Order: sequence, then structure tokens, then C-alpha cells
Amino acid sequence: MKDLNIDNAEKTLLDNDFPDIDDRNAENIQLDIDIACYVEGIEDVHFWKDIFDSFAPELRIIFYPYSRENNLKSGKQTVLTERNLKNASASLILCVDSDLEYLLKNEPLLSHPYIFHTYTYSIENYKIFPDALARIVEKSSYPDTNTRRFSFVNFIKDYSKITYPLLRYLLYFEKKKLEQMARKQPDVISEPLISEKNLKSVFCIKSNEIDLADNANDVITELEYRVSHLIDQIKKKHSNIDLSQIDRILSELNIKEEETYWYLNGHIMYDCVAKIMMGKVISDYRKEKREWFKLQEEKLESQEEMKILEDKKNEYNNRIKNIDWKTLMNDGYMYCLISLKRCPPIQKIKQDVEQYWDSYC
Repeated sequence: MKDLNIDNAEKTLLDNDFPDIDDRNAENIQLDIDIACYVEGIEDVHFWKDIFDSFAPELRIIFYPYSRENNLKSGKQTVLTERNLKNASASLILCVDSDLEYLLKNEPLLSHPYIFHTYTYSIENYKIFPDALARIVEKSSYPDTNTRRFSFVNFIKDYSKITYPLLRYLLYFEKKKLEQMARKQPDVISEPLISEKNLKSVFCIKSNEIDLADNANDVITELEYRVSHLIDQIKKKHSNIDLSQIDRILSELNIKEEETYWYLNGHIMYDCVAKIMMGKVISDYRKEKREWFKLQEEKLESQEEMKILEDKKNEYNNRIKNIDWKTLMNDGYMYCLISLKRCPPIQKIKQDVEQYWDSYC
């Protein structure tokens, strides 16, 4: 294979949107690119590029984040149009968020050979991978290792267990909606109790209410109350709900309660939970560190020791000043690429990419 001119490819990515099929073929010949890939938006480009670079680096792909036909419209439905599904092939692939469709085994997502999906609700769910959040805390604040630290791993696990019962209802209503859409019924079910606004009122955390004591147990307790309250509301309005089919689906897919965070609304979990908790944890750790330096200053007597401590304090301040933890969080999915065994959903993407690569060869 010839080397791809990256500068030209990047320029094409910025200057063009979803091309028509004939235009795409012409562009690929001109740029000597084998594959075009349609994604939901600009940020999705980086995720899927990193995925294919990790699992099939030999492939030459250019990513298109917009639709030419709808005023630069983006999103899942823009990618999965009837035309794109018809034209998808080894040289035109489609990459989207799964939302809840993977759990519900919805077509065409489930078996289309040229659709790649996240398996998690969205890309954002990989960004809240608990091990990644823990590493970002360390890089951004250098907490004292001699004291008991806040554990994102345990917090996300507790958060998942509490929200698992609600996931069952979310799947139930989503399944009914998808079934009605498949039958092309005009009035698709819209359940106000589990709208995005309602989900935010349950899932989101307020920074001024966070107490990190006992690994933020108060946050988990309050979350449990909100989840129970919403489920009670749902039961009162829909007394005939049967979740046995949903439970069977979750069992067949071996979805564990502590892994619920993979399948909750990723945008809400990233913006309203992980970022809020991260800001609080890092702020507290940095404050503790500065107080530690101040305490040490009061204990020292010699000028030499004071100079050493001052140098260490300056080193710490300069270090954290140049670290943007929000940017680190935005790239948090990279930790899943490093720790594949701890990220089951991304292992599934790896299998899909490798299977595609084998057939492409």
C-alpha cells in the first residue's frame, strides 16, 4: 500500500462533508484512500480513528462527520440513512453510537457487516471508565498516597448498582418505541417520566452537595432515593409493565449490575456525574497538598530545608498548572485501548474491526 498524504486527508476532512457515492469514489482515487467512514460528528472522528489505528493500522480511512444534503447536519440518523445503508460496503463503512440498541439487539445495528457501533450507550461512556478517572486524578493532583483516597472505581460501581433497576425500565420503553418505529406507526411512544430532563434530575450530581467522606456515600444514598422515586412514579402510571423479557435479554448478554454505567446515557454521565465528581476530587486534593506544604513550612527551622521545600512546592504548582484535567477526561477512552481486558465493550469493537480487516484482505 502507498503512504497516505495525511495533510491532504486532514484538509479534505475539514473542507468536505458526507460525499455522494460517486464523489466519494473519485476522492478516494485522487487521495489514494481505500475506505471512507461516516461518523456522527467531529468528536467521533478522533474516537473511531484511534479505534482503527489500534486494531487495524494498515487500513487507510478518511472520516466524514457531516451530511452534505442537510446543511451540515450530523448525528446517528444522518449516518444510517437508507441510502448509506444501501451503499455501505468494504470501502464505505458507518460508525455510530449504540444508544440502547445493542442491548435490544436492534437491526440494522446488530448484524450489518459494515456498521460499527460502540456497544456502550455512546463514546462518552468510555470516557468515564473508572480506571481512567482514577489515573486522571493522580496526574492532575498527585494526592498523598499515605492516606485513604477517594476511589472512582468503587464510586462508579456503587452508582451502577443503584441505577441498574432503572436501566431495566429504560430498556422496556425503548424496546416498545423501536418496535413501533419498525412497524412505522405514526404515534411512537414517548414516555415523559424517562425523558432526558427526568434522567438528568435523577442522575446528575450537584457539586455543592458532594461530601467525599466514606467515598461520597451521601451522594449514592441520595441517588438511591431519586431512582426509587422515579421507579415508583413509573409503576403508578404503568401498572402492567412486565420486565421479564428485559431481564432475559440482560441475562443473555451477561450484563452485570456493577457495569450499568456502560449503558446509561453517556452524555449525562460524562457531563453531570464524572466531570462534577472529578472537579470536586481534584480541587480537594490540590487544596490538601497546599495545606500540607504550609504545615511543613511551620515545622522547618533551617534555611536549607526551607529552600528544598520551596522548590518542591514550586515544582508541584508548576506541574498542576500545566495540566488540564478536562482535556485528559475527553481522551479518557484511550485508557480502554491500553487496558483492553478491563473494557469488555471495546473488546467487542476490536473483534468487529479484526473480522472486517480479515474480510477486507
